[in-house]
Amino acid sequence: MISRRAFLHRAAVGAAAMAAPQALSAQQATGLPGATMTGDGYLPVRLEPKPGAGPSMTPDERDAVERRIACPCPCTLDIFTCRTSMPCEFSPAIHRDVMALVEGGYSAPEIIDAFVATYGEAILLLPRKQGFNWAGYLTPFAAIGGGAVLILTLLRKWQRQALAAEVPQADSIDATPDELARLDAALRNDAR
Repeated sequence: MISRRAFLHRAAVGAAAMAAPQALSAQQATGLPGATMTGDGYLPVRLEPKPGAGPSMTPDERDAVERRIACPCPCTLDIFTCRTSMPCEFSPAIHRDVMALVEGGYSAPEIIDAFVATYGEAILLLPRKQGFNWAGYLTPFAAIGGGAVLILTLLRKWQRQALAAEVPQADSIDATPDELARLDAALRNDAR
């Protein structure tokens, strides 16, 4: 007979074995199509250095540019984080490209444009705030605002319905005019 602990251990190992291929295929889908951690989808980003140009930015500014560029491998990190924390062959190669562009005198927007020209907008961690991409920035706020308006409208409607149900209407009172006059007189005497 198998113990409960052994059963749970075997069930956990079996579930992990079944989930591993699915997790790997989902992870590979986040990077470039067919790209793996070995850098097999690397595309060099090269521009001729500007005449007489020196480094266009400090190492901290260069690192900020690398934080805006997504690593094409399945890790879904930015280039700076990937090259400093992951065993990936993409990020060191892209880092060398960024360093060469900085040494060539290119500014941050020019470097970003060069990467977009080579890899497409998918290389950016955040889409550019232009054109249809604004929908990605504005839709969550519009949805939250619309939901808040809907909830407030429903709450007010329900509040009015609850108040209307509590207060009896004069038409719904089953009393004769004489009884209503006596009630009115009694209320006036109490009010004094």
